[in-house]
Parts: sequence; C-alpha cells; structure tokens
Amino acid sequence: MPRNTAAWNAMAETLATAYVERRCYSPATTREVNLLRRHVAMHEVVEPFPRLFANASQWHALRRDEQERFIIRSYSATHPAAIFCSISSAVMHRLPVSFAQLGALHIYTYPARPTQSSRCITRHITSTINAEIVEGVPVSPLLTAAIECMCDMNFRNGLAVADATLRRLSIERKLLQEYVERYARGKRGVAMARTVTAYADGRAESGGESIARAIMIEAGLLPSDLQRSFTDPIEGWRTYRADFCFDLRDGTTVIVEFDGKQKYTDEALLGERTGIDALVAERQRESRLTFHKCPIVRCTYQDLQREGRLPRLLAAAGVTKSTIAPPDYRATALKLPGSSLK
Repeated sequence: MPRNTAAWNAMAETLATAYVERRCYSPATTREVNLLRRHVAMHEVVEPFPRLFANASQWHALRRDEQERFIIRSYSATHPAAIFCSISSAVMHRLPVSFAQLGALHIYTYPARPTQSSRCITRHITSTINAEIVEGVPVSPLLTAAIECMCDMNFRNGLAVADATLRRLSIERKLLQEYVERYARGKRGVAMARTVTAYADGRAESGGESIARAIMIEAGLLPSDLQRSFTDPIEGWRTYRADFCFDLRDGTTVIVEFDGKQKYTDEALLGERTGIDALVAERQRESRLTFHKCPIVRCTYQDLQREGRLPRLLAAAGVTKSTIAPPDYRATALKLPGSSLK
C-alpha cells in the first residue's frame, strides 16, 4: 500500500493518540491489522505483543519497563476481567524488575476453570483474588506482588524486589518474613522467598545495588554495613553515604560503590542539575571519602553481568571470606517497635 493514503494517515493519528494515553493500539478489524503489519514490515510500526501496535520511533524511545506498562495497560483495556499478578503487578507498582524478566504477562486464573499459559501469558492459579487498581489496571497489591515475585524469581532478582518493598512500605525484614510465612507457606518457590527475605534490607537505594549485594552474598562476602555515613573532612556539616562497607579484621574499612547510569541520566534524580553536574558532584564525593583512608571499589552493572567479576574486584581490595570481621549488615538493619504481624 502506498505510504500516504487516507487510511494510513488516520491510523498514524490513532497510534499517536494511543501513545499520549500511554498504551498501544489494539486494532478493531482484520483490515486494520493487515495495514499495521505492512508498516511493521517497513519498520515504521512495532507489534510488541500479538495485535498490539505502536509507532516504532516512539516505542524505541521508551525504557523497557515502560514498554511493559504500555502493553499491560493495553491488554487490560481489551480484557477488563484480567487481574495481573507477580512480575506484571510488580512492574505496575514500579518495583525494580530486571528487564530480562519481562516479556510475558502474568495473570490470575481460578482452579475451577484454569486457563493454560502460553508464550505471551503466564497464568497463576489462585483460589482467592485480592486486587487493587494501579494506573487504571487491576493488579495484586504491592506486598502480594512482591511475595509472588520472590517465589517466582531467582535470588538476585528477588532480593531487588524485597529490598524495594521494605523501602516502600517502611517495614523491617522480620515483618516481611512473617508475611511470607502467612501468605506463601506451601506454595511453589516459598523456599526461595524465605532465603531472599533472610537477606533483604530496605537501605538499598536501587535494584542494581540489591543485585550487587546478592552477588556478594552468593560469594560468601556479606557487607558489614549499608549506606554508612562519613563526615566530609573539609565541610564538616556535610555527610556522604557509602553504598557498602566491609570492615576487615585488620581494622581497614573498604568502601564499595555501585555506579549506575541512572544517577547521571534520570531527570527525576537529577532535578535541575545536568548529567555533568551529577558527575562532578560524584567525583567530589569520592575525593572527600578518600580522606578517610578507606580503599574504594567501584562497580558497574557491566561488572555484575560478568560472572565472578565482582568477587575478584573485592579480593583485589583485600575483601575475602577470611578477612571480613563480624557482624554483617543485618546487625544494623532497620528495627521498628511493635512490628510483629497481627
């Protein structure tokens, strides 16, 4: 079909409207599907989920998790009875879900009339459904979604979700453990959820930090503290926090910093600063920390993706199983009065 037809011009406007509404377009007729797929072949349109379409340039400008929210909103609009759970619910609650976990929608189904999973949809059988509306979409509540994710994910990704849940709800580890026992006992994956909550800590400030700590834990290298404050030796009223600290038996403290790109690119984090401003501030912060005579190890997300890389970086700074002094970071974790589950 020629590019500039009335039908295509009308469809382009429809796609633009859907984008403003933060969703994909679900065509109403086979004719629309065929028109859109011809433009998919021309790389002007994408079909990220069966029969859901978006303008290609606008789609590729979105973060992967925002793309997933577009798909969830769109599917919900055409399937209003669907209630999203586990990873899909976590995405809508904006918990830190690894992009590698995305791609299939997670939806509840009842035991009496179970629906089979498919390549694009993972069905979760449940006898009771407790849902709330997030951005117009019915999803499992945040705490329920977090527990479902901890049961469904591996240790590294589950810890990122658990940490964020503690941070968002301002609760301590013990209470999350009690919730897991109450709501996940006997379910598939509960053993992993128990392991995750045993190491969870709401002081982690990003999913990347949580995954870095998970790798340390797997290597038997538990940090001594998280987000420890250090006084600026030049400007005494200012303090800087270190992502991880390892207190060694010889009295040395090794600082480990996770250097994510988000602090230099995310407008919400930057505020009125530019990425260069953030980089300069970070360099000053590190220079002031060096006055405390603590070795500083920096790691990036790329380091986390290379198996064994982070433990080798730590070993180069003298951090090994035999050199770390007890106790570990859990001794300084958040403790709230009256936090037992009622």
